[in-house]
Amino acid sequence: MTNAAIARTPSHQRQNVVTLGMAQLAPKGISEDWWLKYLGDVHWQLIADAVGQNTTVFRDAQGRQLYAAFCATEFKQLLPDLVGLGQEVKVQSALWAVGRSRIQSNHRLLVNNQEVAQFRLVSTFVAHLKAGVNASVRRTTPYLIPVLAPAPDDFAQIASAQAKATKKGAMNAINQVTLPTYFGTDFNAVGLLYFPSFTRLFEQAEVALADRVTWSPVRHRRVLYFGNIEAGETVVGAGGAGNCFELWKNCDGPAASGMLAHCSLTRF
Repeated sequence: MTNAAIARTPSHQRQNVVTLGMAQLAPKGISEDWWLKYLGDVHWQLIADAVGQNTTVFRDAQGRQLYAAFCATEFKQLLPDLVGLGQEVKVQSALWAVGRSRIQSNHRLLVNNQEVAQFRLVSTFVAHLKAGVNASVRRTTPYLIPVLAPAPDDFAQIASAQAKATKKGAMNAINQVTLPTYFGTDFNAVGLLYFPSFTRLFEQAEVALADRVTWSPVRHRRVLYFGNIEAGETVVGAGGAGNCFELWKNCDGPAASGMLAHCSLTRF
């Protein structure tokens, strides 16, 4: 048993209303990038609420700062034609437990009581063991642990099983592209490649590697996250089977050790 304290709480829920402007919308449907950033913050805030904190700064028993690192995310867009400038979106969010060390948030977006999109985010806590070195990031236990009801779905379990199988694969040696990252826009306040930046990189990889001629909205995207990079490093985007793409560390060594993330998607 760790030195963590137990914060006994019910599953936390929140409901917000967001008025759609340019930032929240894509050319058709909603902006996946904006909503990942917004709901990532909601995820953190729900965890803070669950342990009785006023801020989203988490620490372990030794006082080290922790971060809620995402293991898997899923975006489903149901009715992209129903969203437009000036409309109000009701955002229903709930926080759940998935196992001993992971937390899941589910988010439903509704316009005029019709569900237009869903997001599911699964996170664990990590810390830098060596300041400023992302290769030193490891999972750890927060001092305060929320005790939540179990998730009402098996998304986290399915994503975990898929992650274990996916990490055994090798990089596509032919269908690949090198992608730059930018410290000021792709990395977050603690120097980690921000999880929405993975989606941006997957978009770039898809444009470079797929046979898609014109853009169309995402119907479904699932991203599995395996690692991170140091500030300013490039990554390699690789085309997998079907509508699947991978991001790899752009470095020498065994390919299996360098996979950063896996994405599967479908479009309208």
